[in-house]
Amino acid sequence: MSQTEATPQDDGLAPERWTSRIDDAMSVEKDWRDKGKEAIGIYRAERQADGASGRGRFNMLFANTSILFPSMYQQPPQADVRRRFQRADDLADAASGVLQGALNSAFEIGNLDAEIRRAVQEVLLPGRGTIRVRWVPTIEDRPAIDPMTGAPLMGEDSQPVMEPRKTWETLEFEHVFWEDFVVEPVRRWRDAVWCAFRLYLTRSEIEKQFGDDPKVMERLKDEEWMRGAFVHSPVDLQREDRKAQNAAEPRVMLWECWDRERRTIDWIVPGQVPLLLRRDEDPLDLELFFPCPEPMTSIATTNSQVPVPEYEIWRDLAAEVARITDRIDAIIKRMRVRGMFNGSVEELADVLDGEDGQMIAVSGVDMEAAMNTNVWLLPLDILATTAVALYGAREQAKQALYEVSGISDVLRGASDPRETLGAQRIKGNFGTLRIDDRRRGLSSFLRDLTRISAEIMASRFSASTLSIMSGREIQPELEEYLRKESRLMCNVDIETDSTVAIDQSAEQEASQTLVSAVGGLIQTFGPLVQNGMVPREMLAELLKMILKPFKGSRDLLDLIGQAMAAAEQNQGAQQEQPDPAAEAARTELELKAAGAKQDMQIKAEEHQADMAQRSAEMQMDGQEHEAKMRMLAQRAAMAPARLPLFGRPGQ
Repeated sequence: MSQTEATPQDDGLAPERWTSRIDDAMSVEKDWRDKGKEAIGIYRAERQADGASGRGRFNMLFANTSILFPSMYQQPPQADVRRRFQRADDLADAASGVLQGALNSAFEIGNLDAEIRRAVQEVLLPGRGTIRVRWVPTIEDRPAIDPMTGAPLMGEDSQPVMEPRKTWETLEFEHVFWEDFVVEPVRRWRDAVWCAFRLYLTRSEIEKQFGDDPKVMERLKDEEWMRGAFVHSPVDLQREDRKAQNAAEPRVMLWECWDRERRTIDWIVPGQVPLLLRRDEDPLDLELFFPCPEPMTSIATTNSQVPVPEYEIWRDLAAEVARITDRIDAIIKRMRVRGMFNGSVEELADVLDGEDGQMIAVSGVDMEAAMNTNVWLLPLDILATTAVALYGAREQAKQALYEVSGISDVLRGASDPRETLGAQRIKGNFGTLRIDDRRRGLSSFLRDLTRISAEIMASRFSASTLSIMSGREIQPELEEYLRKESRLMCNVDIETDSTVAIDQSAEQEASQTLVSAVGGLIQTFGPLVQNGMVPREMLAELLKMILKPFKGSRDLLDLIGQAMAAAEQNQGAQQEQPDPAAEAARTELELKAAGAKQDMQIKAEEHQADMAQRSAEMQMDGQEHEAKMRMLAQRAAMAPARLPLFGRPGQ
């Protein structure tokens, strides 16, 4: 199979199609790219204000950029991850803490601050800046472990069987040079199907990244191909001075092409016969696929993503300021004290060339007439008037430039220490109206960059790596929660804090407000909790609601959660271990009840015995009565018959 064609099974684009796409997209951006190069040349004082060759005299672009840059960005961001909803969710809180700690560690290790500074400078000069995220795992050969015994597997040579294993991983943040990035020409970033990054790799880097492919290694052995491919340098090829290019190691230029529809990455070496080095499946499985957020742009419209260098908006005003400066310089050069004097008075030459305070003696000369009639100086009042007018015109041109570029807002925001606090705040807020829009754009970019980093960490980083980077223990339940990205992103909010220096007075005022709010809440609800009228859980949730909006409140929220957990454990322990006094009272009651029961049982037995005795006595009395009756009947039968007292027998 030819390296320049994709197999039907790959279902990808051929290298020729990729190079055609990239060339067409760069043609759409050609005008912007040319203007961006001009802006950078003017900033570096390699071009004049109107773009002409030559050194600029009055570099307004450098001055404005020096003011706008610190107004936009001053300090590196810090990840701020917290649960999205107010309801209690221990897993969401734990996941937030792990991601926040790991992200901040990655920001510091990856030196994100330096990459952001490069991107912000490109936004202010050519008009577009972006940063990409790379997942960099460290793979090492380690002994294979038998899952049944847990012991290392041994080979036929009695040596441990080695297997590649991930031992560490990290994130790399890479600023993408503005000329090395191209995206599909669409109206919105979300509509883009593909983007490409231009890379310059040395031979050793090619061997390290693509050396496992024998066809690539065959290409590297082809001397003719090597001479035609390794001719590039990361520096500007259009510069007249090629010493920097000759000093650099020869590199091959290739395009890393990300296709969102097919979720593949193609590595293409352009040329007359484009070469497909490799096609990779999606290595990150990101929701939006691309390894970078939407690029920051200085000026963009809804009909195109192609930016406009901000300098183009006030180029004519900057050129006018430069032209006025050139005229002022020309006039100043001509404003010299020059004139003529009468050569017959030789001492006049010494007077005109003398030092400050030097006195020269002359004789036989009328002093007043000598100066008026023997010395004539070239008049400078016309040149001075012209220079003053030009200085005024330049100030007016500068003010117009400041109005257009937004510097005027910053200047208006400069406060006087004699003003009241309210006046200073009003001027400060007004002075950042247009600057705030730039800051919001940067904040949105860094928020999306942070979310991409969090996605990679949650899905790709091992539990041990996350535990080391965050300083928190990760249980299996928490690890499973992190792996479910859809639920994680729904329950966890990922943001970044301000990248502008904090106002200490505002920070102190916010802290005082927080202390007052917490103190008032405890004073109001504390007695109600003690009396049992309000559950302690309600007080804890109210405290969390007050603390959540404040920066740096995570530690306090964790302490509240730990206190609530400890209180629940103590309450459970108290329920399991009853009060000794209550236990003694209960035992005493049980003993009394048992004694009473025993007494009742004894009395019942005595009653039963008495009843049995009485029954026996009654039975004996009945037997005696029956015996007496029988004796009486026998006596009556044995006695003779008696005659009635009156009448006859039978009557």
